[in-house]
Amino acid sequence: MSAVVRFTPSERAWHWVFAAGWLALLASGLPLMLPAMQGWIRGYSPVIGLRLHLAAAVVWAVALAGVLLLGDRRRLAATWRELAVLDAEDRRWLTRFPRWLAAGPAGRARLDARVGRFNAGQKVNALVTAAASAVLLVTGLALVPEAAGGGAPVAGPLRTVHGWVTLAMLVPLGGHLFFALAFPATRPSL
Repeated sequence: MSAVVRFTPSERAWHWVFAAGWLALLASGLPLMLPAMQGWIRGYSPVIGLRLHLAAAVVWAVALAGVLLLGDRRRLAATWRELAVLDAEDRRWLTRFPRWLAAGPAGRARLDARVGRFNAGQKVNALVTAAASAVLLVTGLALVPEAAGGGAPVAGPLRTVHGWVTLAMLVPLGGHLFFALAFPATRPSL
């Protein structure tokens, strides 16, 4: 069996810029969405919090654009194509996931025998994260006029969608962190 090439420098840069930006947006946005959290931060000001959130979004977008402009765009595009396709084998892997989770190393190796660089769980996580990020980007941009002081008639529903998508994304984020940091079987793939 040949070695699986995990990630190129451009792929690692995309992942870490994406993750750092996402975490900065989460950290700056949760206190805006959940006012009870504001009391946990000494001297918190919602005005400054909103400015930090907007600044984090701009820095994130510029940094991602920088990775695209300076990185290996062909490799990044190829990776996206790998992640965006769920075939019959991926569907089979997803139905076997509970067994994979409980299996020992030999059992996981058998269940992963036909898996390429990404298993179906990683693909689903990438697709859900990309879709949620697109929704958050669109709703966030639509909320900017309200943040600038010009009330938008659809701000309430947009803020609700923005908030619920953010909260829903805590589940795949937690799963990703668990498998990346705490689940011993996935350590070699880092």
